[in-house]
Formats: sequence, C-alpha cells, structure tokens
Amino acid sequence: VVFVLIFQFFAARVSDYRCPADRDILPLGQIPVTFAPLHLVGSKLRRRREMEEVSSYETTPSWFQRFSDYMRKDTKGVEIISYSLSGILFVVAYRKIRPFTRFGKASDIPQHFIRQQIRQYGRVDKIEPSLQHGPLLIVRHRPPANILFWSRKTIPIKVNGIDVNANGYSWLESVVSGNEICFIPMVASSANEHAECRVLLPQPKRTIDVGEALLSLGFAKLTVSVPKPVVKPVRNRKDTYEAQLHQYYRSLAQSERYAKDRRNGLWQHNLPPRVWPLSLWPAVWDKLVYSKRLPVLVR
Repeated sequence: VVFVLIFQFFAARVSDYRCPADRDILPLGQIPVTFAPLHLVGSKLRRRREMEEVSSYETTPSWFQRFSDYMRKDTKGVEIISYSLSGILFVVAYRKIRPFTRFGKASDIPQHFIRQQIRQYGRVDKIEPSLQHGPLLIVRHRPPANILFWSRKTIPIKVNGIDVNANGYSWLESVVSGNEICFIPMVASSANEHAECRVLLPQPKRTIDVGEALLSLGFAKLTVSVPKPVVKPVRNRKDTYEAQLHQYYRSLAQSERYAKDRRNGLWQHNLPPRVWPLSLWPAVWDKLVYSKRLPVLVR
C-alpha cells in the first residue's frame, strides 16, 4: 500500500510537469522566464526597450507641432490677447511717428519731435510778410504716409534764430517759394501759431541752410545768444538736443561773422569800413577759395 501511494505521488508530479494545466499555458511565442536561458531573456528585454524608445520618439510631437495644434484650436483668449497687443503697439507707434498727421500749427508738433530733431518735409506755397515775426514760410506739410493728399492745411514756419529784412524777404520769394524743403522743429512754441524751425533747401549738388544763407548775404541778423564753447558736465553733455541746438546757433554766428567781415548786405552801412590791410584779406581769400564758384547772391 505504501509503495502504491508513493508511485501515485510521483506519477502525479510527472504528469503535472509534462502536461501543465490550462491556466499555466502561456501565449504563443512567449517563453517563460523560469525556463528560458539568461542571455536570451536579456536580449529580448533590450530589444523591447529599444522598440519602446523608437515608438515613443515617433509618436511624441515636437514643440512646434504642439504649438501649431494649439493655435489651430478655437482659443478666444489667445485671439483677444493678440489683437490687444497689436492695438497697443499700433497706438504707441502712431503717437511716436505720426505717419498720417498733417501739421497745421506749432502746437500740433509733438514735444519728442523737437527733442529728437526729427526732420519733416513739405512744399512752400508762399512767403507771408509779418510785422511782428518777420517773413513766414507757408508750408504744406507732407507726412510719411500722405493719405490725406487732398488736404490744404498749411503750417507757418519762421526760420529760427534770425530776423529777416526786406532783402531777405525778396530772396525767400525768389529762391525758396514754390520748392520742396526740409524743416526741423527747434524750439517749442505753444503761444504762437507759427513754428520756429531750421529750414533746409535740398539742391542737386548740396543742401542749403536757409538761415545760414540769409546771414552770410547780410539779409538777416542773429537774434539768439550764442553759447560759449565751455566744457559741460557729463550729465549735460549727454543731452543731444541741447548740443545740436548750440551747434546750429554757432553755425549761424559764423555765417553772420562772414557777412560782417565782408560788409555784405545790411552791414555795409551799419559797420564802419575796414582799414586797408584788414579789408584786403577777405578779398584775397574769396579769390583763392571761391574763384570758380557762382556769386554768393546767385548761390
């Protein structure tokens, strides 16, 4: 009996080993780890990891694709923010550049245009006499984007820093009137209708500064005090507007000194004639330097 029991026990063990139960049968192609060799198990695990990495790399979208998918969606918040930023940037750019504004008086010119010496362009329609301010240039301003081309708005401009006489008025009528000019606002003038500017007359060969030309001909007088060339502190030296304004006034003073030395225009009667040695030097210098140029009145 003992022998039979022992035989049945070993027979059951052998049958379980050779014929496993249904719950223990693995799917086709899968090898149990307990019966597979170690090197085969390691290679399969490595291959499985590599395939998972490749599949994850192929299926994971890039940041550009994610951003594109996000922007394709109906996101009202993003649209509102984009339109708001665009509107704010447009308003800031419009206030800084004024691409469509046609100036009609001095108060229309922004303060930063004066500080930054931004050049403006226009056409001189006529020269208007004024007993209080002298001759005024009636200019039809042309903004960068001249959309309102039918507008007849004009701005009166006075050449900054000088007082023009009758001869200067005639010179402006014959030389400047009807031509395109470039004017640079120099001084803020809110009380007056006219703007005080530096006026430049473009020519094919060179650009003529109207203020310097009038002073060198003796057709105007300097009305501003010329600053002395002293060394300024570093904080004031950084003010480009003050530096450019002083440089312009020094150029005007040099042109007036040129007319005084040669007794041109109004200085012929306002100053006594120079003695012979001093009067000879300007004539010799003009012959050496300006011998091949047109007369100063024609220039």
